[in-house]
Amino acid sequence: MRPLLQSCLLAAALTLPLAPGVLAQGAPSNEEAGPGLQFNGYGRSTIQQTEIGGTVLDTDTLTVQDIADGEFVLDLAVNARPNSVTEVQGIIRLRNEFGGFFGAGATLDVRELWARGVIADVLRYRLGDMDAALSPYTLFLPDADGVVNEPELFRPQREAVYYDEFYTGRNTRRLQGAKLDFGLSFDRGLDAADFQIFLARLRSTNFTDVPTRFIGGGRGALTLGPFGPYGTLAKGGLNVSYTWDDLKSGDANTGIRNAVISLDTDVRILDQDAFDLHLVGESGWSLVRLRENTEDSETEEETAPIDEILFEDTDTFIEVGLAGTVKAADLGLSAMFVNVGPEFYSASAQSKRIDYTRTKSTFNRIGSDADLRPVSLFDLSRDPALYTFRIADQLMAYDPRYGNVLPFGRATPNRRGARLGAAYAPDGVPVDAALDLALLTEIRGEGTDELKNFVLLRGEATVEVNEFIGWDRMLGLTLGTQVENTSRGGEPAEEVDLASILFEAGVSAEVYDRLDVLLGAKLRTSSGRDYVPQIENFNDIRDFFEPFVTDDQESLIGAGLRYRFRDDISLTVQVQRFSYSSDPNPDDEYTLGQVFALYTMTF
Repeated sequence: MRPLLQSCLLAAALTLPLAPGVLAQGAPSNEEAGPGLQFNGYGRSTIQQTEIGGTVLDTDTLTVQDIADGEFVLDLAVNARPNSVTEVQGIIRLRNEFGGFFGAGATLDVRELWARGVIADVLRYRLGDMDAALSPYTLFLPDADGVVNEPELFRPQREAVYYDEFYTGRNTRRLQGAKLDFGLSFDRGLDAADFQIFLARLRSTNFTDVPTRFIGGGRGALTLGPFGPYGTLAKGGLNVSYTWDDLKSGDANTGIRNAVISLDTDVRILDQDAFDLHLVGESGWSLVRLRENTEDSETEEETAPIDEILFEDTDTFIEVGLAGTVKAADLGLSAMFVNVGPEFYSASAQSKRIDYTRTKSTFNRIGSDADLRPVSLFDLSRDPALYTFRIADQLMAYDPRYGNVLPFGRATPNRRGARLGAAYAPDGVPVDAALDLALLTEIRGEGTDELKNFVLLRGEATVEVNEFIGWDRMLGLTLGTQVENTSRGGEPAEEVDLASILFEAGVSAEVYDRLDVLLGAKLRTSSGRDYVPQIENFNDIRDFFEPFVTDDQESLIGAGLRYRFRDDISLTVQVQRFSYSSDPNPDDEYTLGQVFALYTMTF
């Protein structure tokens, strides 16, 4: 990888003097230019009481049925600009659990450190913490599980979790390292060229069996201005993501290599008054290799390193189709063909937000046998212990009740088929709606020659009702639904038939100046059977795993008040109730209730 990075840097250095026009895209904005020192921050205070009940606790004498806790979090950001092209920022986090006096339960952490600036008015750099994303198949953070268009009621707790995990809402990943990028503009031919190169360390060695892991890569993108009789506009880019273990760190002798390279394009074929039409797509290749690097112990005088490949796989993917806009109807449409190979592996694009193997912070085990409580909608909406921004060592575990068709996002391997989409967002009409349909099938059977068929339907709508009825205060309605079905034929032991439905609805209304009433509900049902791949020993799928059988329901409803002191300061007080039931196992039924107050501010 080092030769590749060096080549890119050399090419960039040689290209700069030849560029007709150069854009310094990383300079501090005009209002930030000039020396100065600023203090910013984020504060959050939560106090909550959570209780559990239900038949599963009838014979349970161990589980504490009522928990009250809370915390105060203050992030202090010091932003310094020594000159007009350099900026440095550090964030110190102070956290104290309620009830922890005199330092008990209090922590002091460095949350963020970075420096950025511009070299010679051309090259933008950033050192330290940074957010990066390339494409959905190379470097990308997949969307969250159990969420389509979440009601406003549930967002304050989720936004607190996302803030802590550095989820910016743009599918970027938080990395620590260095990044360079710059742009070029041209007078003729090419319209613009943009380049980005990064190198980051994902983890450090433990000096025994865990080596230091790095990730590097970048993107080069070209834009061709309108040309030809139909105003053709073309954009394209090369994306590279490479993850590797440094086997010279510590005493580890086994590590991975994962390279992903892709080309993406967006060509505007037609641009008429009534509609436009684009050819869009991305295609690429992945390599994953598990290496062992040892020394020949039989040679006492001169030890020679032995580099052995324990595991290696390569595969490809392609996503190509048409997208366009019916301008008169403000309607966007797309139709894509997708083929992601069974062995396609992209660690930095397939790592999920949720780690289902983690211990939940609230009522992790319940019942007389202290059984592990499955992750629920309640946990997904508020538990920070389940979330991670780390890039995983292998394909992560997933729960098919919340996402079985594309559990690892668009880069989910072993999928082939079509994806259709429609989006409606007219100007001047307070409605925003979208509908997506995926019809996919496996490329290779798992444990059988029979293939699974997948159907995924997602729909969402946001309506500003006050605009329709002429009310001068905010009144909004949100709806979201996700329907999934997985099926497979064959012998009875091979058959699969799993269906899940997630439905969300919410209302937010400003009933007095800056005082909002929030209502929301999330419902999920799942029934049927599937064989969920069990991953072991670095993406090795067991051939004979136990079937996953479910017939359960969840509901999460709540109501609350929110007062917005300012746009960036608010207090919400809510009551929520969650219930879980399983038809074949009525003794597993339980309920959760929470009352909480959450105060957030940015300054």
